[in-house]
Amino acid sequence: MATAIRTASFDDLLLADNGQITATHRTAAASGGVSTQAVGGSSSNGTLSVTGDNLDNSVAVSRNAAGQILVNGGAVDIAGTTPTVANTSLIQAFGLGGNDVITLSETNGALPRANLFGGAGNDVLTGGSGGDMLFGQADNDTLLGKGGADFLFGGEGNDVLTGGDGDDQMFGESGDDRFIWNPGDDTDLAEGGAGIDTLEVNGGNGAETFTIVPNGTRVRFDRVNPAPFSVDAGTIEQIVVNANGGDDVITASNGLAALVQLTIDGGAGNDTIISGDGADLLLGGDGNDSITGGRGNDTALMGAGNDGFAWNPGDGSDTVEGQDGSDTLVFNGSNASETLDISANGSRTRLTRNVAAIVMDLNDVETIALQTLGGADIINVNDLSGTDVTTVNIGLTPVGGVADQQIDRVTVAGTNGEDVVEVFGAGGSLAVVGLHAMVNVSGSEGQDQLQISTLGGNDIIVATTVTATTAALSIDAGAGDDIVLGSQGADVIFGGDGNDIVDGNQGNDVAFLGAGNDRFMWNPGEGSDTVEGQDGTDTLQFGGSAASENISLSANGARARLFRDVANITMDLNQVERVEINALNGADTVNVGDMSGTGVNQVAINLGNADGAADTVNLSASNGAESLVVQTVGSGHQVSGAAAEVRVSGAEATDTLRINAGGGNDVVDASSFSANAMRLEINGGLGDDVIIGSSGSDTVTGGDGNDLALLSDGNDTFTWNPGDDNDTVEGQGGSDTLRLNGSNVGETIAISANGGRVRLTRDVAAVTMDLNDMERVDIRTLGGADNITIGDLSGTDVTQVNLELASTVGGVAGDGQADSVRVEGTSGSDIIQVAGTASFRTVTGLSAEVTLAHGDALLDGLVIASGAGNDTLDARNLAGDTRLHFQGGAGNDTLQVGSGDVEYRFSDFQAGVGVSDRIDLRGLTGTVDFQWLLSHAQNVSGSTLIDLGNGGHLQLDGVSVAGLSADDFVFDAVLQPTAVEPGSSFVGSA
Repeated sequence: MATAIRTASFDDLLLADNGQITATHRTAAASGGVSTQAVGGSSSNGTLSVTGDNLDNSVAVSRNAAGQILVNGGAVDIAGTTPTVANTSLIQAFGLGGNDVITLSETNGALPRANLFGGAGNDVLTGGSGGDMLFGQADNDTLLGKGGADFLFGGEGNDVLTGGDGDDQMFGESGDDRFIWNPGDDTDLAEGGAGIDTLEVNGGNGAETFTIVPNGTRVRFDRVNPAPFSVDAGTIEQIVVNANGGDDVITASNGLAALVQLTIDGGAGNDTIISGDGADLLLGGDGNDSITGGRGNDTALMGAGNDGFAWNPGDGSDTVEGQDGSDTLVFNGSNASETLDISANGSRTRLTRNVAAIVMDLNDVETIALQTLGGADIINVNDLSGTDVTTVNIGLTPVGGVADQQIDRVTVAGTNGEDVVEVFGAGGSLAVVGLHAMVNVSGSEGQDQLQISTLGGNDIIVATTVTATTAALSIDAGAGDDIVLGSQGADVIFGGDGNDIVDGNQGNDVAFLGAGNDRFMWNPGEGSDTVEGQDGTDTLQFGGSAASENISLSANGARARLFRDVANITMDLNQVERVEINALNGADTVNVGDMSGTGVNQVAINLGNADGAADTVNLSASNGAESLVVQTVGSGHQVSGAAAEVRVSGAEATDTLRINAGGGNDVVDASSFSANAMRLEINGGLGDDVIIGSSGSDTVTGGDGNDLALLSDGNDTFTWNPGDDNDTVEGQGGSDTLRLNGSNVGETIAISANGGRVRLTRDVAAVTMDLNDMERVDIRTLGGADNITIGDLSGTDVTQVNLELASTVGGVAGDGQADSVRVEGTSGSDIIQVAGTASFRTVTGLSAEVTLAHGDALLDGLVIASGAGNDTLDARNLAGDTRLHFQGGAGNDTLQVGSGDVEYRFSDFQAGVGVSDRIDLRGLTGTVDFQWLLSHAQNVSGSTLIDLGNGGHLQLDGVSVAGLSADDFVFDAVLQPTAVEPGSSFVGSA
């Protein structure tokens, strides 16, 4: 039943009800007032409005063939004028409350554009061929734009929006919305709004190419062919691609992870899927598919067919279900050093990568292909029994085939049964045959490593065909009576329990010999080996070569370490009781440390007899109190009293035996050592030691503790190092030297006469050295701002003091600290010469000559304190940015300067007429007279500073320029005689 209502506020308001659905048609107003026409003549801009109620409404707007617009097929009457497609430009439908279905039906032809409003409730809105606007509004709505460039607004709730044909714009607004693109649709815009929104793209049954790329904060989805289209997606959290049939290519770019999550289903066909950098779900479907996971933690269900899954650096931890067919995982490493591990996880397979903490979960995958690329990589292939993996292919060469020069390691594990394993290798290829999964390695270099572990059982491992340039081999035969034949390269061999046969051959071998009396042999050309003798009495026979070698045997906890510098060999020994070292020819050095706590109790050293080369044997005792006896026995020499007895044979007089007594209050007695047998050096080490030298020229170091050294005959040297204490050194016969090494802290060191003996003190650690019959003192100050005072050594045996100011031992550069050296003269009239540069200076003229080497220019200072008497300091031959401070003391003193760039200072200069201190300027270049001097002098802070030219200066402390007179200087070739005391030096013509 229809009811017409007229009002003054609308033009021809027509209402009709069908249930609670009303339809209103409004035409254009006639000119001059309110029209009373039901239909506005020829007007074409009328609006048809259909309004439901709050119940579940079903509204279908259609037309008949003549163009009349119907609501619900005419069941809803529209009183008055009949709306047609000719007089209506807009259809509006309002669902209001309830779960409404509002549809434009164009079975009989096109309808005008429409605005459809679902209102509250779960509504279904379907547009027509025009540019419609669909508003889902509240609750969970379904919107289909169909033809035309439509606008779809989901509103509140979880809505489904399908644009249909035409370039549509869809706005999900709040809620978890779903946007659908179907074949035949055009380029759309999808704006998700609030909530977790999904864009679903459905492909056709032909071959298609899709791309998904970030577009700023948005995502662009394109079908490249056929019939290109795109979807501009914003605030969309998920994209689902159903490629369906055909050989499809779907490529997602990086940069999507922060924008969207992908689900890609290739469907039937041989598809190629390349995921982005998010955690994506990838489905291959039927066919031989190629899937690349991308950077996120992806899940791949590869479906039927012989499929391949590719993993690349930067990708995440993926789950791969191979499903039907023979499937392959291609895992590409990076140029970084990586550790890859393949292991069984029940019937599944786990692959892990330490870089980025990657864990791959595999099932129904038959082949694993690893390409490690660059870096020092580690690949572990564990026992894969029970899994589907039958082949593991490992490529160690980067793309392009260029060797990476890195040390890669491949580990292959066997079972606890009796394994028979053969390892083949040549060039860059290796094959491990006989286990559940065959392992093939390509691109191996000589430094790469292959490890075989057969676990328990009586195993046989044969690797004799593996060349040294292929890989370094490691073999763990496990328990049982095993036979191990190593490769031609570097091997690690575990014999295990039982009577094992081990042949390591060449390379850096590791041998765990197990129980039994075993013997390990090493010969030149082999590598750095680790030998575990384990139970039984075991021997290492170490053969040297004709080259000069440095071989060291030392304790490493309870283990022993043998090192050979030639080829950088390190032997790691444990429970090896005897070590035989045949040094043979060459200038060899053999070091035997304290073997306490190790299994080594005997060391035999053969120096090669008369090889004409200077060999050295260094022996170290323990930190306990010991009494070491060094003696010549027959044609050889023996050192007893330490943990391991050492015997030396084949020595010559040019060879050296060096002994370090270690800690404890030790006694080292070398009085029975032949002077012509070998050169002898003794270090007392920690403790209050007594050292008795031989009759030859020995080198003795006291070490920490208050030591007594009786150097005996010969030209001996006693060395003091930081940490040593107050030593007493009796040089006895020969010309003997004290060598004192300073530290890197600022030190004050003083040398002075103590009657006929010499006292040397050092403020750091309050050290006092008592010396007698010592002719020379050498001091290395090293780092720190050091102060060294060399007193008047008249009456002692010291004739030479050498100071080394470099920052390092053997260095030539200063330490960058301001060192000060003070040399004191006698109470008489001294004539002292200072010459050289900052790198090397000498002070002569006193009882002991002093040298200073490798000082810092203009930083290190030299003070000459000549003491009482009429002294002359000749510094004319000093140059090179040096500093010289002269303290003349009492008496008439003269400083002779030169033309070098020297900073002179005369701190107690007495100026004025009749005063007898003098500055001799005749060493300067050019014409120099008193007027010249005055023109180059200035008052500075209570002193006179004279510019001597060439970068040199002279400072006279406490003297003003006005107080100077010509009598204070010597300018010409002849100095007029003045009264001098008897015995004083006379400064006259040069």
